[in-house]
Order: sequence, then structure tokens, then C-alpha cells
Amino acid sequence: MRLPIGSTCAPIILSSDKTRLSQQRGDKTAWPVYLTIGNIEKGTRKKASSHVTILLSYLLTPKLDCFSEAARSVTKYRLFHYCMGLIMQSLAHTGNNGVQMTCPDGFLRKVHPILAAYVADYPEQCLVACCMENRCPECKVLPTERGKHCLHAKRAVKETLDYIQRYQQERKNPQFKHEFEKTLGLRPVPPFWAGLPHTDIFEAFTPDILHQLHKGVFKDHLVSWCTTVIEKEMDARFRSMPSHPDVRHFKHGISMVSQWNGGEHKEMEKVFAGLMAGHAEPAVIKTATAVVNFIHLSSLECHTTRSLAVMDSALDTFHENKAIFLELGARAQGHFNIPKIHSMEHYTPKIRLFGSADEFNTEAPERLHINYAKEGYRASNKKDYIA
Repeated sequence: MRLPIGSTCAPIILSSDKTRLSQQRGDKTAWPVYLTIGNIEKGTRKKASSHVTILLSYLLTPKLDCFSEAARSVTKYRLFHYCMGLIMQSLAHTGNNGVQMTCPDGFLRKVHPILAAYVADYPEQCLVACCMENRCPECKVLPTERGKHCLHAKRAVKETLDYIQRYQQERKNPQFKHEFEKTLGLRPVPPFWAGLPHTDIFEAFTPDILHQLHKGVFKDHLVSWCTTVIEKEMDARFRSMPSHPDVRHFKHGISMVSQWNGGEHKEMEKVFAGLMAGHAEPAVIKTATAVVNFIHLSSLECHTTRSLAVMDSALDTFHENKAIFLELGARAQGHFNIPKIHSMEHYTPKIRLFGSADEFNTEAPERLHINYAKEGYRASNKKDYIA
């Protein structure tokens, strides 16, 4: 990217996340969009109390009951991109033309804000990328090949926009429709990021440790498989753990808890590989250890080439031994074409591109929901609460 002499770039980090406002009953939701900039020190940006992340807008959250079930999904995509397009108009204008600003060194420079990173969970990444919900928002992997341990061709902005623009004229062409829907898995929706300068939205997606690893790969899949392998022994082992000041004691086990948060997942990961020892086949223990190691390494606050090589090695070990869960009947579906497991392939390339993944974790937007959505809702009369 080339800017005029005397100009500089301000990397913009966006995040959006729909959240529930009502806890016990009702279906009240809010959909905040947050903005911060990349040249703020990571430790400062991670603290909600530092106020370096601002609320841009609340997106609409209609039920869309007036549409058929088939049309509802595409309509949701169109509404999202239309609203984000309105919000991003000023960013597109200043990104192209720049704006005069006084920098910390006292010099006046023309600053071009450029969308550099987008923090979101998997469903919203698909929404932003204009791809179907069973596709990877970053690469062209087919749904039936997500369980393979390899990198696939990246999605390209120019190619994607070209296919979306041609859709209305060529949608009745069987070959074009097959490429559009089956090969690329796209939605016919004009994307809000089409007019943003120097933005590769598919490169902008950041790793999501909370939803992809803690809640997804670990809790939803690995714990479920290992519990099936050792049956009722899992709860007994959690209950019999000795007390330690740095380790949480799950005195009632884990099977009866219906909802977990990120902190509880992390506490389980500290002891999980040790609890499996002596009561499962070596391949099961090896696979579980590899997953836990990968999660811990991905959460590091800084990385070296050695730490990234160890991450890659842990991922290699998982894929080499994962078939044991099929052999033991713990994974009934007979395959590992799971979006959140496939997302692990993108972690080390994204860490090399953006830096450590902990600064882009969706735990930060989850914390901001308290200040910018939930506290206001609870203090209101629950009517016209967005206003």
C-alpha cells in the first residue's frame, strides 16, 4: 500500500457481536458495533476501563417474520450489509482522501484510516464475508474437506466482488451457479466493504480464542468425546481433585453444568490432560494433550518462531491421532469436518500477520456489552431500550 509523502495510516479494528439483554425470559437483543485503532498499546486496548474502544452503532435485530424461511437468511445478510455500509461511509471517504491530524510528535499529517482487522465469532465472520454459514470465511475449503490438515487457497476480494456483481445476470447459468454456491459458497449480497480502500476483508478476520478454541474445540468437542470414552469416570475425577490455590475445584463434576463461561473453560484446561491419564488409551491422552497445548500456546501474549513451531507441532499431533475417537465411537458422525477445528489451521499464519491472538479475542467485546448494552437495558423500562 502506497500513501502520499507526509501521509500515514491508522489501522482500524472493528468488532460486532449480537448479545442477549434479557436473562430469565424474553428475547430482547442488541447488536453493538465497536471501533478501536491498532496503534494503541495492546495492554491498554484490552482494558475496558481505558475507554479506547468506542461504540459506533447498534445494528437492527428484527425477526423478519414477514419473509419466508428460505428468504429470511439472505434478507438478514442484505440488512446487515446495508446498515454497515451506512456506518462505513465516512470511513471510506477519509480512507481515500485522508484527514489532517496532529500526531503525538506535534507534526501535522494527513491520516488515512484503513480497516485492518475485524473481530467477530464464526457466524458473524460468515455474515461479513458474504459466505454461507457452513463455509470458511477465510479460504475456499469445501465443507467436506474441513477435517483435512492442510491450508487451502485464500478467498480473494476481487474474485468475490466479481462473482457477486455477475450474479443477477448469470444466476440461471448452471456452471456459474455451481461455482457461486457450491465452489465458493457465496451469498448474492452487495458487501459493505466493497468501497473501503486497501481492505482485504478475508485477511482482516482475527483468531477467536474464546468461541473457536475454549467453547468450540475444547468444550463442545474434545470434552464431549473424552467423556464418551471414559463414561462416568470424568465427573468422579474432577470431584476427587486435590485442592490447590491456583486450580479451581469442580466439586460437583462438569456434566451437570448447563452453561460455562470462558474462565471456567480455562480452569478445566489446566487439569484436563492430567485427569485423562491412566484411564484412556495413549492415543486419546496424546490427542487431548495436543489440543490443550495448542490452546495454551495460542493464548500467549507474545510469540517467537519457536512457539509458533510448537503450535504447528501440536496441531500435527492432533490430526495424526484424532482417528482414535472414530475407532472408539466417541465421534459418531464419522468425520472431522468441523468449522472450529478447521479454524485452527489459520492461527499461526494470522499470528504472524497480526501479532499475538490474545489482543483480538472476543472476550473484549463480551465485556463491553456490559457497559454499552446490558446496564442501560436493565436501568430502562424495557421499552424503546435502544434509544
